[in-house]
Amino acid sequence: MANAGLDYPQPVRIPRLFAQSAALIVLAAACIPAAASAPAVPAHLRVATALVLHVDDVKSGATQSLDTALTADDAAAILGIAGLTGDLFAQNGFVNGYVRAFAWKDASPLAARAMACTTYLFADPVGAHDTLSLIVRTADEAGVDRMSLGASVGDESAGFQIDTEFKDLLGASISMTTTGVVFRHANALSLVSYRAPSNQDDPGYVIALARKQLDLQKAVAPVGVTIPDLVAAPRVESFGSSHTDATNLVLTVKDVPGGMRARSEGALTAQAFAAGDADTGAMFESHGFLSAYGRVFTRSSQFGKEATVIRSETAILTDNRGAHEAFRDLSDLASAVGARALGTVGAGDESRAFRLDDYEEDASYIEILFRHRNAVSIVEIQFPARLVNEALSVDLATKQVTRQLVDLGMLKPLR
Repeated sequence: MANAGLDYPQPVRIPRLFAQSAALIVLAAACIPAAASAPAVPAHLRVATALVLHVDDVKSGATQSLDTALTADDAAAILGIAGLTGDLFAQNGFVNGYVRAFAWKDASPLAARAMACTTYLFADPVGAHDTLSLIVRTADEAGVDRMSLGASVGDESAGFQIDTEFKDLLGASISMTTTGVVFRHANALSLVSYRAPSNQDDPGYVIALARKQLDLQKAVAPVGVTIPDLVAAPRVESFGSSHTDATNLVLTVKDVPGGMRARSEGALTAQAFAAGDADTGAMFESHGFLSAYGRVFTRSSQFGKEATVIRSETAILTDNRGAHEAFRDLSDLASAVGARALGTVGAGDESRAFRLDDYEEDASYIEILFRHRNAVSIVEIQFPARLVNEALSVDLATKQVTRQLVDLGMLKPLR
């Protein structure tokens, strides 16, 4: 049932978004909306030294490889982001910072695990917010994958992952994954990153450490400071009764479980939307297929229970009747490949849920199909064999149809 139209992309070369120092790799990334104009707020946190994790907080076997205060120039150098200089840190009200890094003596020095915990303090929350705004733009332009945190860490936060591949001295390929969580609490901007072999990727661990570092900061300043999002200008045009663009009608990283990573996204052809089936794709064309968009999220399963892949796709057809016919074609295709019908789920104007167990691949799938007006959608979740979570599947479908209701002005915009 997997869709060949959204294969995982090849590793992306990016600028110096990572800086290496004493076995330290820091992920610089954030997901923060543009800052609104706001009056300065007195700093709640004044000394960064006690606001980062210690060696006792991380996995056993770690040794402390770096433990030092940071000047504005040091902070900019560690991040290594074009346009983010020590002078800019100073202009944004940088007061002081601290970094503590840890390393593990693994079998291969080239594949050794490393972690960094950093906190930058600014004179007020707006300075921290403005600095993050530049970081997120650079991360997005570099193609860094977004990662769900499940729930926000601090006043505002985001997670990211990036893969790197290289060869050891014997020519064997090594794949490493760096997971980073960035968050702001009051006037403190913090980064927690963990670099490990890709087959040991553990985003839940990094998220938990970020929350532990946040607890250190809350012990000093219990209440954070929220900077209001910019309010979008009201639309001049009226909402239509039909969908016209599928791009915003699929799930985002904010909708999926914590630790899931946005692996790929893009436009889909009719055949790709039909899971590569040429005949069904041709039928979509005859029903008035206009466009489609999809996004894929993945997560390595450490304990063999969680969803490992989520595919979210939506196709736009010329009218409701064509969408209804396409919905029926998709239902027939699911049955043809051996999926078992589970019934309807109450999403959109019509819906059907299916389950497929593929024991040869040690996987089980829940696929929910639904139509809203002239849009047909698929939410497919892959689980370890027999360990499906039907409630999660229905929740994801509900979130996707909610985005479509918002698109036609039938609900308030999502926050």
